Amino acid sequence: MKGLILKDLYAMGSMYRNTLFSMTIVCLCFGLSLGAEGVAAATAIMCATMIVTTFALDERCGWPGFAAALPVTRKESVLAKYAVHVIYCLAGATLGFVFSIFVNIFGKSKVGFEELGICAIVSFGISMLFGFVIIPIMFRFGAEKARFIMMAVIALPTIAVYFLADKINLGGIVLTDMGIKLLYAAVAIGFILIGLASCAISVKVYAKKEF
Repeated sequence: MKGLILKDLYAMGSMYRNTLFSMTIVCLCFGLSLGAEGVAAATAIMCATMIVTTFALDERCGWPGFAAALPVTRKESVLAKYAVHVIYCLAGATLGFVFSIFVNIFGKSKVGFEELGICAIVSFGISMLFGFVIIPIMFRFGAEKARFIMMAVIALPTIAVYFLADKINLGGIVLTDMGIKLLYAAVAIGFILIGLASCAISVKVYAKKEF
């Protein structure tokens, strides 16, 4: 499986420069309007979407059919994709944290170092959830069709959160220390369960594909 991971990382070589350049442009041009938190989130999402490009490159060079002849199980191929996505999400969260520090230093609004760290963790979680949704879809429909679904995956939750934020008033809710710990535990467990379910679905879908 290590070879499959390295294959994707090496194949994306030229894309890293383009993505880093795009992140820099976002930081310089939109840093003041987005704020440190917005830059961190945007950077993480940009890195998370790179997993879609790995699928597109595989389809373009006919990799799935070639991989079927190799001594590699389809489950290993699926797990390798998730591992690559984790690497990209970690890189995105780290770069987002670095960019957000620069925006925080030179921008008007000042955010605490601890808040920036929390923002990086949340950005990592959101970008991972994006992969949990889009990877099974790419295994099922392919990268080209999945690109359109990816737009909906990003847009619909964003719109929903925007409208719900105006409708729901959370000001009267007070959480105790125990309540906060239980909330964190529930989020962590839910995150893990979603990841396992996504991986299981991808393995089942990919096992049925014919090349």
